[in-house]
Amino acid sequence: MIMKNNLCYIFLFFVLICFTGYGEANTDTDKEDMQDNVQVNAEKNVEKKLTESEIQEYFSKGYELFEKENYIDAAPKFYKYMSLTSPDETNYEWASFFLGISFKKSGLSHAAVEILSHLVIRKPNPKIVSYSLELLELVTRTLPFDHDLIINQAVCDRQYGFVGEKLENFLNYYQGEYDWEHGFFEWGNNHFAGIVPGTYYYYKYLFKKALYQVYRDRIDDAISILKKILENPDIDYGLRDNAHAMLARLLYEKGEFNNAYLQYEQIKKPILEQAEYILERAWAEYRQGHTEKAMGLLYAFSAPSFENYFTPEYFILKSIIYKDVCHYKRAMNVVNEFKDHYRDALDVIYRRGAALENPAILMLVLGKNKINETWRFIELLGKEKTRISLFQDKELVEYLDKIYAMQMQESVEAIRFLIEKEYEKYADMLLTFEEEADLIAYEIGLDMYERTSQYHYTEKNSLGKNSEKLQKQVVYNFQGEYWNDELAQYSVSLPEKCSSTEEWDIFFK
Repeated sequence: MIMKNNLCYIFLFFVLICFTGYGEANTDTDKEDMQDNVQVNAEKNVEKKLTESEIQEYFSKGYELFEKENYIDAAPKFYKYMSLTSPDETNYEWASFFLGISFKKSGLSHAAVEILSHLVIRKPNPKIVSYSLELLELVTRTLPFDHDLIINQAVCDRQYGFVGEKLENFLNYYQGEYDWEHGFFEWGNNHFAGIVPGTYYYYKYLFKKALYQVYRDRIDDAISILKKILENPDIDYGLRDNAHAMLARLLYEKGEFNNAYLQYEQIKKPILEQAEYILERAWAEYRQGHTEKAMGLLYAFSAPSFENYFTPEYFILKSIIYKDVCHYKRAMNVVNEFKDHYRDALDVIYRRGAALENPAILMLVLGKNKINETWRFIELLGKEKTRISLFQDKELVEYLDKIYAMQMQESVEAIRFLIEKEYEKYADMLLTFEEEADLIAYEIGLDMYERTSQYHYTEKNSLGKNSEKLQKQVVYNFQGEYWNDELAQYSVSLPEKCSSTEEWDIFFK
């Protein structure tokens, strides 16, 4: 989910790139050409009239600065050495490696990935490959990154037989994931079998395996795998939260609503990032007959912090709960509130407008994992690009500018495609919710007629024990203050009104 400020920033960004061509680069130059730009032929050495010792001095001086951790000044030396030599030179591969490390230490993680990934693809000596893979593995765990370059090209398109256990797990996980995603399940199983049990990538594999079992409709197997993941108290908190959420959804589908609710309660991510989970918890409470607790969870969405979340299902469940306890006027008001809230969004859908014209759905689309990851990568590129000016060498600055411009263009195109694809899906979803809202409105009218008929033409019943219990409850009026740690703890006093008259009853007498 995306909060309002981020949404406005992203929305303006997309307006900018759509109408001004922001992020465009020379499309005639691909990434391989960018690598070639570091190199020149031997004629340039003659043109510069540099001796072999003078050329080697660039490497020596760069390494001296590198050893002193002066990476800003070391990088131009290594770049200059590479531009004056060829990959056949003894120190070229080390210069490339040190240049990549210098970029990483200078805050340019993408430039480092660009250098080291291509270095790994060329497969120089084993030490350089191992060191480079270690840095690439760290980047994949800690930063947004170019998935195609690191995973598809450097990791999955190569075989490495000389790395340690940690890197072996890293390589086996992503190679296995790649094989599964492309339908090569036996190959994928072989890679996954090489991951050491109990390690970081082993539990990532188990979660992927649980997803695969859901895909095969083997829900019980998926539940067993998720429980195995959660038995380890030391797994990554993000993976733990995902496992709890997935397990809760599967238990809900099996009708184990209380167990599902208990899983939702174990999620540790900040409450403001749990809008989707709070809604699912409300459904679990409702299915157990806990309407007051379910309504309390829905009440959290009245907090300003949740003001801009896309939650059409909130209106559906809220109107159903009101209808169930015969608060028909309120139920109908919620249906009307849904239509008012999403009127503009539905209008855009009916006239087949673009995603950028529909911020209500765009908010949900931008919150999807793959789009969110791509956007965070674009943000990282923008932040890192401002650091290029730290280098004083003009040629190096031009080289880095081209790298970042090309990647920005590629990522912008990728996110455009993803948005269009997801927008179509969620536009269909909103139309489905609109149909459900219309159906609920019809059912409300039908229930109102049937309830009034039963009330006026059969013996009137007393409110019963439930009402007596409600009258004895001590209820404190809500003061209008929302506290984040209480958003999932509200309970709404919701007396059942199916045995009392309302002002609209007069029309049925």
